[in-house]
Amino acid sequence: MTKAVFREAESGWDRVGWEARKALAAPRFSVKALKPGAAVDIVLKVDFNREVMDVRRAMVYDTDGSIFVVSRPSPDLKPEHIGRRCTVTFVVRENEFKNRYGIPAEILELRESYTIRKGTTVQALILKALGGVEPFNLRMAYRVRPPITSGIALQIDGQRVSILDISTGGARFLSSVRPALQFRQRVEVVLHLDEAAHTFHAFVVRSQDPGPQCPVRGAQEVAVQFSGMEKRVREQLAKKILQIDRELRAKGLEEA
Repeated sequence: MTKAVFREAESGWDRVGWEARKALAAPRFSVKALKPGAAVDIVLKVDFNREVMDVRRAMVYDTDGSIFVVSRPSPDLKPEHIGRRCTVTFVVRENEFKNRYGIPAEILELRESYTIRKGTTVQALILKALGGVEPFNLRMAYRVRPPITSGIALQIDGQRVSILDISTGGARFLSSVRPALQFRQRVEVVLHLDEAAHTFHAFVVRSQDPGPQCPVRGAQEVAVQFSGMEKRVREQLAKKILQIDRELRAKGLEEA
């Protein structure tokens, strides 16, 4: 997915979901909201082309308003990460929802010995806040994995596929379509939203072996970029994604 497509997908979400999310709660937190013991996800890199993020989990040890100390993440950082920028994200429960926020930061130090209490030292990561708190979502293009009961289904060239995740800009799925789908191949998509079926096209942007853990023998893992989806369908899909996202948050099943 290109940056342009990501922006297009994001704008589709914005029209139906962004105002609603802002209405839930405007950012009103500072670094001090990260109390000792809080879990954080450190986003080191976002690759829009491959639709992947380098995210590493850690726990807060201490903060003073601008400098904060967290556990060394897993996998650990390397000396070459020092001086790089990242985003430290955390989740706050607001009403019945869990909302994620991010703080831009600089990696200052990988400390081998940090005293968390008398007689106890640990390895630690020292970070410096570079800005305020903003809403943040770890999903690329607001992708979700729709539950079986979501009312979302997908057919590719006439065959039902197993959706791994979907956004307004594209989808990733397991496919047993034969012959195997190829990079840049144009395919026909039928998107089922509840009782309605919508037909348009898509282009294969990635195709790979899903690995031995795949539950469908001989299947491909395929990512496609949607093309020609009508505005009204995009908005309906965005609403569906928002609904699924809220339900997952309410159940405490938010993806990291």
